Amino acid sequence: MKLHHAAAVASGLAAAGLAVVGCSPSASTAASSPAATSPASSAAAHGSATRAAQSASPASSQQAPAAGATCQAAQLSYALGALTGTSQRTQVVDLTNKGSAACTLRGFPGVDLHGAANGQQDFTWSLVRQSAAYSAVTLAPGQTGHFSLIYLPGTSASTDMTVSRLVITPPNAYTQAGLTWNQSVVLQDGATHPGTYITPVAAGS
Repeated sequence: MKLHHAAAVASGLAAAGLAVVGCSPSASTAASSPAATSPASSAAAHGSATRAAQSASPASSQQAPAAGATCQAAQLSYALGALTGTSQRTQVVDLTNKGSAACTLRGFPGVDLHGAANGQQDFTWSLVRQSAAYSAVTLAPGQTGHFSLIYLPGTSASTDMTVSRLVITPPNAYTQAGLTWNQSVVLQDGATHPGTYITPVAAGS
């Protein structure tokens, strides 16, 4: 009986030893494990990746100005740009960021014509907007965007408006700025689709 018990114990230990060996990873598995990578090669790879990221950072930061807050009237300077057309004219109005930080213009400015019409010397006409898609325009300090004022020039008729000034509200802002503009315009303030309107802000001048 003792010999049988000893043989059983020995057989159990042998089986246990085989079970442990069966759970051990094979040589090929160990070679593909992350633990098989030497610390020196890991450090070298990490250093190369860090240097690559550091060298790429300045270039990517210079690609475009960071989007800023909405441009306010006082942050911009205003100037008349090109004037083209005959029967219907296009007056470009340039908006330049004169501030120290980037700002963004998105959409249509508000434009009021101020002048004389209908026997009034302080007549105001708020212009309608063109039906057009638009995108945000971010201006770094010193950069310029623009919009266009499309209008029908006056014909010396009693229905003309003698304009002396544009009052401009930047898109999504609540403050205004004035710009001298001496033109005669056909007054169509009651028309459903007047021939005088404004376009959205676009990049450049």
